[in-house]
Amino acid sequence: MGEQVSSGSIRTAHVPGTQAAIAQLADILSAPPGSGPRAIDGPFALYGAGKLGRMAMDFFQHARLAPTIVVDVNADQVRDVPSWQSCNVLLPSEVPAHMKRALPLVVSVATVCFTELAESLLSQGWRDVVPLYDVMEAYRCCYPIGNGWFMGDMDGAEQQMVEQVLAGWSDDISRAHHLQFIAWHRLRQDWVCDGAPVDLDHRYVIPEVASLLGDREVFVDVGAHRGETAKVFRETVKNRFREIVMFEPDARNADVLKAGLASLPESVRRRHRLLTQALCRRAGKRPFFSQLGYGSQLCEFGRDMVEVTTLDDTDVAPSYLKLHLEGHELDALQGAEKTIRRHRPIIAVTTYHSEAGLWKLPSWLMERLTDYRFYLRLHSWCGTGAVMYCLPNERGDALA
Repeated sequence: MGEQVSSGSIRTAHVPGTQAAIAQLADILSAPPGSGPRAIDGPFALYGAGKLGRMAMDFFQHARLAPTIVVDVNADQVRDVPSWQSCNVLLPSEVPAHMKRALPLVVSVATVCFTELAESLLSQGWRDVVPLYDVMEAYRCCYPIGNGWFMGDMDGAEQQMVEQVLAGWSDDISRAHHLQFIAWHRLRQDWVCDGAPVDLDHRYVIPEVASLLGDREVFVDVGAHRGETAKVFRETVKNRFREIVMFEPDARNADVLKAGLASLPESVRRRHRLLTQALCRRAGKRPFFSQLGYGSQLCEFGRDMVEVTTLDDTDVAPSYLKLHLEGHELDALQGAEKTIRRHRPIIAVTTYHSEAGLWKLPSWLMERLTDYRFYLRLHSWCGTGAVMYCLPNERGDALA
């Protein structure tokens, strides 16, 4: 274990090898668990009016909550944005001291270490600082996004499975990020490793992936949202690719995708395909919670019914398969097993939406993919942004 720099932060200088990682896992599992979901029962303030802050406002609407004030370091610019004009948006320096003492501050920022940000806010006079996802977790009955889940106790068999996954990673950065991920969801502590910084800039195109991409890739974007990842892929390969296939069942997102595709040069646009089914392990129809932006998902209390299929039941032949499905990634992979075995694509899959990311999802892939290298990278904080990368050995290792 590294130096404890605060009650919520552990800092280490070096990435752990397998045995050190297993020992640190035991430390995490033996410590008392962190706090639980946090319901809001009175007035509160919101900190952060960026992308996550906009999702927070959508969540508050579903939960019938409304912040008394919104605090942002760029408040002067935010006030002019139409979606924030109905809110009382303040600079941190403009918040009265009595509000800091009285209002819980819900933090909608995941691009910096939460513990360090919280300590700064507490030093400014705030008394109660809580991550947004902890609040959202208390309202899963009406808003299904599950990034704030809390890890329970593990039995010996489960701990052994996590240990096997720690040993299965192809580098020590992956082990450090896996421990950081577990520590947040178990303890609500930031385990910061100086040798394994959180990578905010290269989600889905980490150097280990980008170095392998050629000019005939078939990029399959499962959970395409509004085309952000496809855009990053096009920029990475400089528009030299065979095809981009996008799966996006949310009708509003699909409309935005279509409009974005229409603006592309015809030589690029014609190499795109948009499919509106959801992917799962079995074909049929499933309830879907739509209009959640990048959080739209299959959900038991979703109001819409969407067609679901399996990747194995399509003609898609991926060379790079990306999945971001709000906790349904393993189901989609199980419906893609034949396709994966046949085409042996690079795979990038989000692992942070549920406890399956602790070991079930990575173990499933490690057990089935022979002659692959496996990496885990964190691309944001607060237990989010964890992506598993699977690279087939025959594609080479350009960074070796």
